[in-house]
Amino acid sequence: MITTYHYRIKDSGKSGRTLKKMSSSVNFVWNYCKNTQREALKNRSVKRIIDPLTGKTIFVPYFFTKFEMNSLVSGSSKELGIHSQTIQAISEEYTTRRKQFKNILRWRGKNSLGWIPFKATAIKIYNNKVSYNKNTFQFWNSREIPDDAIIKSGSFAQDSRGRWYLNITFETRMNPYSNDNLIENGVFIDSNYLAKCSNGIKIDIPKISIKYIRKIKILNKLKKKFLKKKPILKILKRKAPKTKQEKNLRAKIENIKLDHFHKESSKIINFSSSIITNQISVKRKKSDKNNHFISFGPISKPFQNMLCYKAIRAGRTFKVIPEKDLIWAFSKCCSLQPRTILRIRVWKCRKCGKINHFSTNADKNLLSVYKNPLRIGHDTPRSI
Repeated sequence: MITTYHYRIKDSGKSGRTLKKMSSSVNFVWNYCKNTQREALKNRSVKRIIDPLTGKTIFVPYFFTKFEMNSLVSGSSKELGIHSQTIQAISEEYTTRRKQFKNILRWRGKNSLGWIPFKATAIKIYNNKVSYNKNTFQFWNSREIPDDAIIKSGSFAQDSRGRWYLNITFETRMNPYSNDNLIENGVFIDSNYLAKCSNGIKIDIPKISIKYIRKIKILNKLKKKFLKKKPILKILKRKAPKTKQEKNLRAKIENIKLDHFHKESSKIINFSSSIITNQISVKRKKSDKNNHFISFGPISKPFQNMLCYKAIRAGRTFKVIPEKDLIWAFSKCCSLQPRTILRIRVWKCRKCGKINHFSTNADKNLLSVYKNPLRIGHDTPRSI
């Protein structure tokens, strides 16, 4: 199992300055890789390759390989003040991302967030400290690395608030989740109550303190006053600058959500052998564009992604059933109702007159659709 741990670095002072200096050297290497690639395409746009099977000549764009890029940037570690393996990691990352996006990537400048990649042999970890390139950095050891862990790679990364973090990717055989008394579980994810399991467990939306929302509303009022005083910002259509207090409040709200998602998704994984969920389509309203932290409509998609990642990590089965397959299962009351429009969420039964909702017994119906899939073709019922 390959996983990544995330640690906060104590960067108040010399360590923050050294990391910032090294990140500028990383940007220099990245921009050098891009510049050399541009010049190479100007001189020679395509290269000729002979196919060994057919013998035909194929013309492909003249892009550098990892080996060619490494040979161009090698020998500059002392002048730049970063490790030689970091330079190799930057050039390899550039070539892989260039192949992924099939285009020359953008420049890295002063506004780019700090990033310093490294390989396993470039660091040493001991007593809540990490040594890299003759520099020692302290970090908060929130969780211990397993004893059988084999470190693959890692990086120093910076967030939007200027804080530095240590990311370590390693391979281990330890499984943090239990494998006792597992059941098949249908998890219906909705924005009203976040999730509802087939065994009766109901997960509520994370509760955010009202004081955070009030503070952000006060800051938004101050922004409006700032725009009235400076009409130049309106002409240039620029946003008012975010204060440090607002950034901290938004980050605190986001951390409350992620902490709630992490705890609840771990509980579901511990008693589920297979997890069946519904398909989620995220649509943001115009009124929720500015105050996205108050609207909990898009909150269910990150929870489903986290649940999927943890299920794969624990070796569980994860299945997403689209709404078009659930339409007949959810319409069942006294008899099967002929519903074809997915936007109808509430309907009335023709026989008994009972008013049903789309989410009524949705978690149990997910399991029934998973075990007994609907027929395809001419045998599929249209109306009854």
